[in-house]
Amino acid sequence: MIASLDELYHSELFFLPVMDENARLVGLEIIATFAAEDGAVRMPTELVAPRLSVEEQYCLFVEKLALLETCQHFFIQHKLIAWLNLPPAISDLLLLDSELFSRAARFPFLELAINENYPGLNQGKNNETLANLAMHFPLMLANFGAGEASTKSIFDGHFKRVMW
Repeated sequence: MIASLDELYHSELFFLPVMDENARLVGLEIIATFAAEDGAVRMPTELVAPRLSVEEQYCLFVEKLALLETCQHFFIQHKLIAWLNLPPAISDLLLLDSELFSRAARFPFLELAINENYPGLNQGKNNETLANLAMHFPLMLANFGAGEASTKSIFDGHFKRVMW
């Protein structure tokens, strides 16, 4: 995906390993960085994401799903989990766009990562989008303990996993 800020940046995807307390590989989080076209500057997604349009966020999410598709046998063979960050702008699209929904739903090893700053997270089961997502996909609460969320959504049963 190409993002146009002050200059053009393209996304580069990486796998970030997640280990358990016994140093065994549990899963891989797909993360993105953005590199300037000349390669001189790299920026993490957190700095670029606020400037991305919904269309650009959609393209990045689809790009991550495409990477999962090429590596799905590895995840299945090694019984690993894959985590994809789900931006709030993509949440509704995922539920409304049947093609995107079916693309994401075909991976039994996929968990969608929701950050602690997700809008309406503290509403728990009263957050309709989050409740619908939890009915269809395993969700993982990322960055828990950053101080922005209560435990309501956790106790309402939305999350399969909570990560610090």
